[in-house]
Amino acid sequence: MDEFILREELSRGEDSQRQFKRQIDNPDHLAKDIVAFLNTRGGKIYVGVNDDGSIVGVSPQALGKLANVISNVCTGNIKPPVGVLTTNVSTRDGIVVVVEVPDGWDKPYQDRHGEFWQKRGADKRRVLERSELKRLLLSGRGGYADSSPVPDTSLADLDLEKLRKFYTHRYPGEELSQEQEELTRQLQGIRLMVGQQLSVAAVLLFGKYPEVILPAFNIKAVWFKGVDRAGTEYLDSRRFEGTLPTQYEGALMFLRRWNRQVQVNPSFNAPASPEIPVMVFEELLVNALVHRDYFIADSVKLFIFDDRLEVISPGCLPNSLTEEEALRGIGRDRNPLLLSLAYDLMRYRGSRSGLKRVRAAIPNVSLRNDIEAEEVVVTIPLP
Repeated sequence: MDEFILREELSRGEDSQRQFKRQIDNPDHLAKDIVAFLNTRGGKIYVGVNDDGSIVGVSPQALGKLANVISNVCTGNIKPPVGVLTTNVSTRDGIVVVVEVPDGWDKPYQDRHGEFWQKRGADKRRVLERSELKRLLLSGRGGYADSSPVPDTSLADLDLEKLRKFYTHRYPGEELSQEQEELTRQLQGIRLMVGQQLSVAAVLLFGKYPEVILPAFNIKAVWFKGVDRAGTEYLDSRRFEGTLPTQYEGALMFLRRWNRQVQVNPSFNAPASPEIPVMVFEELLVNALVHRDYFIADSVKLFIFDDRLEVISPGCLPNSLTEEEALRGIGRDRNPLLLSLAYDLMRYRGSRSGLKRVRAAIPNVSLRNDIEAEEVVVTIPLP
């Protein structure tokens, strides 16, 4: 990193991935900051920088001591111990030490006092809720939400007729056993069961009552009057529940009903065409349902305004994926089990090119990775 890039980063101010420190004078405070980054999505601590982003620098005499403090904090003040990367950047105003903290692999991390921390914007907060700690634990060690077990579930919660039809189609020449023990073993083999419990994917794809077992995972659609998210007037409001294919079909019908038919040929008798190609709806809905973060108990949202359509998915882009990369068709697997099964259950091509096709049809589509709100917002501007 050179001085130009450093100053460009500092000009953006503090947020959930950047923190400024004039100096390090309390190892415990540094430990809390590093733990917060580890438990969120990683980030950088800039030492020798005022809160306003101006550089005061770290003296050459203090660099050695600072390096020891950082090393000791990472090995002695954080559980489990971690490694960070430090870079000394020389500027005309002094040396800035950049401490790069990765997205933690072994979550949840805690400081030496046993406290758990997460970033929230430019600040951090102590994690106290058991549900939040559980989510951190599940998201560590590369765990996947879709293959996680759902407590208090069993074979009795499956729509076996639907599952058998899928299994025969997916694995020609094979059938699911009628015997419970063998059926359990078969479903464990394709990760629809974890031990004696159903996985999240099993409930969402083949459950009898997903809306009861996993009530937060649905689609909420609102057709607003005006252009404001905080608006209180709407033309239509729906909630789509059930399995993911059921949610998908219901939301697709909602969008098709809203989508205007427009005249594209000057001839009065020429057939009208949808204002927005139906393919765009198909791709956005599948992406929202398959790629969302199922560690977050929240719904996918479809917001229709006078000037735009927003599709909002819980969770940030995974594994350092950027907004531009996502729009260009580059992907990172967040729910590999759902991805492998969605091809046979929804209009999903499995090639990670959905957003790329949307962009080809709607060139001014935008994608915002909102780290503070933990959501990805895809926006289709309307005429």
